[in-house]
Amino acid sequence: MAQWQPDRVVVVNDRSAMVGGASNLAILSAGLLERQGLQVTYFAGDGPSLDKPVDDTINLAGKPLVQQGKLSAFVGGLYNARAYDALHELISLRDTPSTIYHVHGWSKILSPSIFRALAKVRERTVLHAHDYFLACPNGGFANYRKQQVCDLIPMSAQCFATQCDKRGYHEKLWRSARHLLRQQFYSTSSLPANIVVVHERMRQMFERSGINVERVETIRNPVEPFPTGPVTPAQNKAFFFIGRLEPEKGFEDAAKAARLAGAKLHVIGDGNGRALLESLYPEITIHGWRGREEIGQLVRNARAVVISSRVPEPFGLAALEAVSAGIPVIMPAAALLGRELGELGCGLTFRSGDIEGLADGLRRLAIDDDLVRGMSERCRMNAGNLAHTPESWGDAIMALYDRVLRQAANPQRSPGRRSLSRAHPARIPG
Repeated sequence: MAQWQPDRVVVVNDRSAMVGGASNLAILSAGLLERQGLQVTYFAGDGPSLDKPVDDTINLAGKPLVQQGKLSAFVGGLYNARAYDALHELISLRDTPSTIYHVHGWSKILSPSIFRALAKVRERTVLHAHDYFLACPNGGFANYRKQQVCDLIPMSAQCFATQCDKRGYHEKLWRSARHLLRQQFYSTSSLPANIVVVHERMRQMFERSGINVERVETIRNPVEPFPTGPVTPAQNKAFFFIGRLEPEKGFEDAAKAARLAGAKLHVIGDGNGRALLESLYPEITIHGWRGREEIGQLVRNARAVVISSRVPEPFGLAALEAVSAGIPVIMPAAALLGRELGELGCGLTFRSGDIEGLADGLRRLAIDDDLVRGMSERCRMNAGNLAHTPESWGDAIMALYDRVLRQAANPQRSPGRRSLSRAHPARIPG
């Protein structure tokens, strides 16, 4: 099959260190692309990292906003002049008609200024929506004050009037101003943009927010199972919570529900909530942060993995890592994967924030070995259809680049998402 292939890919991300989902995937993509023989430039807002993604890495030596002073974070979070200058210079000096710009993360250091630089290469720019910042000012479709899923239309009058920010209404106004500035530099409503979402239901949420979804495409994240080798959840007693110990992750909901259900709970993770758990829930076993291999060994003892987030998680990596290993999950129906995993029989769902509902689910799983055994079998049976492997994810990214370059070369022939795959001109034989 003939294929359009980029001669360079510029991966744009706040961080060059493996410090979270978006950064991990940005770094993974850079390595996969380079191993396929492509020239890759990694453009990062932070300082040099031991995880240096590729040889051609540009670091701006910036700090995440939460590590800056208030004035610096206020100004730089709205418009990072250094990020604009550096990216503008890179584009001016090294851009070609077949260069792809792939943005993974911008809200922690780089700011909306990068979109001003990317505007002139918009047709060859891909925006990877690992979160909701393209659609929602606080990035979560969540009211963090109430720790609830938010159903308001982002940037509507009702949205403006609602204090949903973790820190205060002044932060809500700042985030709204940042959202408007990004829209001014790089509209995603009046014009279609090449956007990757990590779950199909994100597309619906983006459309509801006024984003032009003509070129929104779903590419699920790559997942590798936690443990290696067979697991037997029905023979285990303990439930495992995996994640940051922050209020929106619902860690205390998991603790309360486990106590109500009389279930043994283990926690893998750390954060500001650790002291609360240690003080109020001494029956919980807290392991803190652990490396991937250590997590794999720990969750061999899991009957199920508990996801109790109060915000609509875009993907739910921990859930799929568990399911891929044959471990059932219990998670909110509002999580984008929740309904799907429930329908497949890979776990149970409950209403987000409903502690009694979560406790009921834990009781069911705790007493019914046949239920857990059947769920484990269905997890293994369906795991391959729920996410990519790293290799297939890399292939999907390359196929996306092919469509983006075809669209950029023939905009009049391929105005929308559906027709991208039908465009036929080729640059290189394959």
